[in-house]
Amino acid sequence: MRNRFAELVALLPPGSRLLELGSGPGLLAECVLERCGNVASYTLLDFSHPMLNLSRERLKRFPVAQFVNANFKVPDWTEALNPPYTAVIAMQSVHEIRHKRHIPGLYRQLRQVLAPGGMVAVCDGTPEDTDVLWRRSLFLTLDEQIEALASTGFADVALDRAVGNIVLVAGRISS
Repeated sequence: MRNRFAELVALLPPGSRLLELGSGPGLLAECVLERCGNVASYTLLDFSHPMLNLSRERLKRFPVAQFVNANFKVPDWTEALNPPYTAVIAMQSVHEIRHKRHIPGLYRQLRQVLAPGGMVAVCDGTPEDTDVLWRRSLFLTLDEQIEALASTGFADVALDRAVGNIVLVAGRISS
């Protein structure tokens, strides 16, 4: 899926500004930055200082990388940012919001930091076993993921890729 994110970012215009939610040790950022010369800035957001330190070390050869220590589960997390962004990407991090009922609120916040025409691409798990309560409350199904983005004002929301129970869904803000 990391390569698919790089393919999506490569389609963005030159000078694009990216925000990655829950960037962890910077693996997705490294993949994207190695393949995409159109990125003017890449902001890695994570709540964990150790993860951001790993990212800094991994990405020190990329001057466009910026690091923000913030937790997207708290209401004012966007105050730490410098919007607008051309795209927001998230790989295996949105479920960290800890209950799927809160995800539309996160998507509304993302709309506020995206430029007109901006893209969001979210890769996350889906519930493998609907009999397991925590999986049903933590992960959105594919249909719920699409509905959460569409209901918060994103257009052209669609499944981009699926690998097992992992889906990549993308949408745009109308220009």
